[in-house]
Amino acid sequence: MRTFASFDFWPILIIVFLLVLFGSIIGIVIYVKKRTNKIGINEEEKVDEKEAVQQELDRILVPIEDEEVQKEMEKATKDE
Repeated sequence: MRTFASFDFWPILIIVFLLVLFGSIIGIVIYVKKRTNKIGINEEEKVDEKEAVQQELDRILVPIEDEEVQKEMEKATKDE
């Protein structure tokens, strides 16, 4: 006869409790995430793709200030 205090029942009870606990945490996170998106939190400012590319290029590329290197670069581009 099995009782509540039986040794075989406790591991199953602990596993079920952990599944319910983690499932409820995941459910709360999903609910909060959906709710905040409806309010307008986490909205990114929409930028034109060409403008974004130009900003990135301006940020990465450094203008050549040395005249000798600039002449060599112009010569290389003319040869192509």
